[in-house]
Amino acid sequence: MTDRHELILTCPKGLEGLLLDEATALGLEEAREQTAAIRGFAGLEVAYRLCLWSRLANRVLLVIRRFATENAETLYAGVHAVDWAEHLEPSGSLAVEFSGRGSGIDNTHFGALKVKDAIVDRLRTNSGERPSVDKLNPDLRVHLRLDRGQAVLSLDLSGHSLHQRGYRLQQGAAPLKENLAAAVLIRAGWPRIAAAGGALADPMCGVGTFLIEGALMAADIAPNLRRERWGFSAWLGHVPALWNRLHAEALARAEAGLARPPLWIRGYEADPRLIQPARNNVERAGLASWIRIYQGDVATFEPRPDQNQKGLVICNPPYGERLGDEASLVYLYQHLGERLRQACLGWEAGVFTAAPELGRRMGIRSHKQYAFWNGALPCKLLLIKVELDQFVTGQRSAPNQRPAEAEQAVELALLSEGGQMFANRLQKNLRQLGKWARREGIECYRLYDADMPEYALAIDLYRDWVHVQEYAPPRSIDPEKAQARLFDALGAIPQALGIPREKVVVKRRERQSGTRQYERQASQGEFLEVSEGGVKLLVNLTD
Repeated sequence: MTDRHELILTCPKGLEGLLLDEATALGLEEAREQTAAIRGFAGLEVAYRLCLWSRLANRVLLVIRRFATENAETLYAGVHAVDWAEHLEPSGSLAVEFSGRGSGIDNTHFGALKVKDAIVDRLRTNSGERPSVDKLNPDLRVHLRLDRGQAVLSLDLSGHSLHQRGYRLQQGAAPLKENLAAAVLIRAGWPRIAAAGGALADPMCGVGTFLIEGALMAADIAPNLRRERWGFSAWLGHVPALWNRLHAEALARAEAGLARPPLWIRGYEADPRLIQPARNNVERAGLASWIRIYQGDVATFEPRPDQNQKGLVICNPPYGERLGDEASLVYLYQHLGERLRQACLGWEAGVFTAAPELGRRMGIRSHKQYAFWNGALPCKLLLIKVELDQFVTGQRSAPNQRPAEAEQAVELALLSEGGQMFANRLQKNLRQLGKWARREGIECYRLYDADMPEYALAIDLYRDWVHVQEYAPPRSIDPEKAQARLFDALGAIPQALGIPREKVVVKRRERQSGTRQYERQASQGEFLEVSEGGVKLLVNLTD
């Protein structure tokens, strides 16, 4: 084999440009983008370096043959033509991954079977010895991509996907893949901030992925330095001396990086069940001296690095998957915005979200946005400079404006024109009905019932609690517009009624079928005592 190979690096959709820059810097030549991949040429040393140092790639594929194929027979012949004795012992094991379709092959399992048969038949000895199949830890992992009659046959040098660094054995409910987290940090400017000695904070750190990836960058540690088994470990074309030299260089760089004074890197997580898993992940990554994890809520988040140091706040807020999550999301983003404005002035922030329309609830303008994909879910990274002139107040803050006045101005500016009209209607209803309720000794009553058709809600007061029911919009209404109006309404309710956000409960009323109407949605067992008509009632709003 020559020492110049065609290489294909796969990655999550949306990372192609970043991966192109990274791979070029690591030595890949003639590199160009493809969908969810880049392609280029390099020697084996660069291929090894890409496996070791790429923070963004999923796999490093070494192309061994391209050929045209018309059907299953020509596919078999094209694979069989390769001298597989250069790559695998007859007594070894292999796994085949097949993607694409066409040329009479519409089933990837069938395509993988034909590739496997061709390799096995080529290596079968006179005594009948032949390679076995091992899908988990094979000696050789072969990949074939079929695209419009062209087959691309490759060896997977990475083995398991490169995003699996090995430190994250314990995960949260919605883990962000390590290479996607690294891409978000790069787009947010963390390498620049880290080089200047800046701090890194995550107010919703989960199991610590952003923090660990950020520390690996800052300490100059190869992301896959701790990986023990590779796709090339048992490959006959592997050059151990070359690999050992590159690995030793990476070890030396990591030792030098960790010997420097650590940067201030802190994570905060409200769920106590995730604190120990996050700390365990940090320990496995060898970064216990760099990263600290604390239990803390977003509403009280306040980074306090030494010497009034500035840096980057990075986070991936949760997104709602269940009916009724909208209220908690609106108020979560509002809390996040409040803490950025009050405790992080002069910092930069990156908010990675699947609900970018909630970004305006933070009360700070994003100066730049980047599109990403988290699996099949479209997401955006909102980049924010936490400066006074970026606050969404409807007007510039006066130099002598008090913090409380500025916050009130921000709250008012977060509402759209329709949202402000909705807030005005609630206040008008409260003035009229509130007098009657106080006179009659009534603590629970309906305040609003779709008075404005575009805000199709039923709002009931239960003493100092608000119970909101959203009527499911008809199919003729754009779902995004309906959700935006709901977010507007939820943002208006606390300030219009003077009730804390934590005391707003949201549900959706929609027609159900079969037994679905009897499904339990929540069970907190919390009851509230209210008075009406001379009697006291126990009310459960959440279950």
